[in-house]
Amino acid sequence: MRHSRRHSTPIRYRLKSLALASALALWSVAPYASSVAATPAATVAPTPSDTRSTPGTLDTVATFNDAMPTGVTVSESGRIFVNFPRWGDDVPFTVGELRHGKVAPYPDAEVNRADDRNPADHFLSVQSVVADGRGRLWVLDTAAPNFSSPVAGGAKLVAIDLKQNRIVKTIVFPGNVMRAQTYVNDVRFDFRVGKAGVAYVTDSSLTGIGGIIIVDLDTGSAMPTPHG
Repeated sequence: MRHSRRHSTPIRYRLKSLALASALALWSVAPYASSVAATPAATVAPTPSDTRSTPGTLDTVATFNDAMPTGVTVSESGRIFVNFPRWGDDVPFTVGELRHGKVAPYPDAEVNRADDRNPADHFLSVQSVVADGRGRLWVLDTAAPNFSSPVAGGAKLVAIDLKQNRIVKTIVFPGNVMRAQTYVNDVRFDFRVGKAGVAYVTDSSLTGIGGIIIVDLDTGSAMPTPHG
């Protein structure tokens, strides 16, 4: 699930009922969802133990009534992660893990604390999270809360080790990649290329030229694709 940048002003609306369906992966999500209880932040709908989901059916895993999530991903072990960009809603943390019926800041509250003075070390406004199937969660930080111009040195791609629950790599996008209108929106990976793989990051800017940013995951170098 991805929401592209659609407005130039902060979004103040509330998402009243956004359901995350088990199209994520029924084999991992349904057993997990059935073990947790409801909370105000994320209401989890358990799957009845005597009813097994069949192909083609959708099960509600969680609903959100406050800040708007724009990304959800499930790790190879069944852990569920979501992100909430800071678009004007009250967003105490911009990356979270759904566990025991609650969404908790991930990897911790301090990393999720917006800090323009140390933007490389904090999540400012995360647009996308992707579990890579290799024990890592990748976090794409726009560094553009309220659709502002990106904070210098804040737009980044971050890898979190899911066993250690700590950041193991931070790739800050350089100034020649991050223009005033750049809005990094989504990311996909190809681990067949290069020493550590390559990330392809979309720039969905409505006022800039947009495009794809190619990131070498080994060296951390990033370059935009040619335009025109």
